[in-house]
Amino acid sequence: MGVVAHRYCRFENAVHDWLVTAHKRKDEESSEVLLRLDFTDEQQRDKNANPTSSPLTVFLDGAHIRCRQEYQKRPLDVVVGKVENANMSRRLGLVQQAAKSPAKQLRSDLIAQGWDGQSKVTVNSDGEPAPPNLVRRAVQGPVTHILDWWHISMRVKHIENAVKGMPQTQGFLELPFLFKRPAETLRWYLWHGKVMTAATKLKLIIVGCNRSRAETQALKAGIARVKARCQELYTYLSNNFDALTNFGYRYRNGLAVSSSRAEGCADDIGNARMGKRRRMRWSPQGAHRVAATRAAVLDDRLTVSGIAA
Repeated sequence: MGVVAHRYCRFENAVHDWLVTAHKRKDEESSEVLLRLDFTDEQQRDKNANPTSSPLTVFLDGAHIRCRQEYQKRPLDVVVGKVENANMSRRLGLVQQAAKSPAKQLRSDLIAQGWDGQSKVTVNSDGEPAPPNLVRRAVQGPVTHILDWWHISMRVKHIENAVKGMPQTQGFLELPFLFKRPAETLRWYLWHGKVMTAATKLKLIIVGCNRSRAETQALKAGIARVKARCQELYTYLSNNFDALTNFGYRYRNGLAVSSSRAEGCADDIGNARMGKRRRMRWSPQGAHRVAATRAAVLDDRLTVSGIAA
């Protein structure tokens, strides 16, 4: 048994040394790739320099991947997204804990897309404060923040489902409004930028829930669900009040009303290589390098011939 245990330990140590060596070699290769990307971006930046650049739209989202336990126990947040102008788009991926300067990296992406430092920048996100703040630091000034319409619509859908599952009662003050077209009415107000009207309707529903006197436990539970869903939407709107706009006007004029482009990047950059069913754990630095490289490969900014050159 002693010989077997000794051989097992030698094998385990050999595997460990091989993994460490492979990891170091992979870090060196990824560092070299990032340096080549920086050089390519400098060339592209000079090519796109234009004093009359068009406005840019930044779509940002987050992907969560497993982190190696010696760094942190909670998942790593990978920022993914797209920078678009009227003619072209550019993917991006970074880990804020590992990037030397996330704002500087995003700023270089903006400049590579022809941003001149003066043109308007719009950011579409799902309501998390981190993505717009990152863009503000990169731009070093104000940006236009647009809330993702899909997240608003889904919260309205939750209210609709809660109302449909609630038994009817004569003691509920907002019963006619709720059971005729509750979600459609709220959605119409929010779609056309009538935020205060929608907020007033939500408050009336919440007041009606508070005043109602339920006779059965099922009715009490139904009313509590409606109230909770209304409060959830009301809080979401109040926390992102400055990012609400006339979504219908933007849609009719061909402007983006959702961050779906960024959510697609979460699958292409984050989940395809580092998430979903893959069981690997990543260091912040390794995840940052893979995300940046993956974004460049998808944009054809990094090819096999480019690496070999």
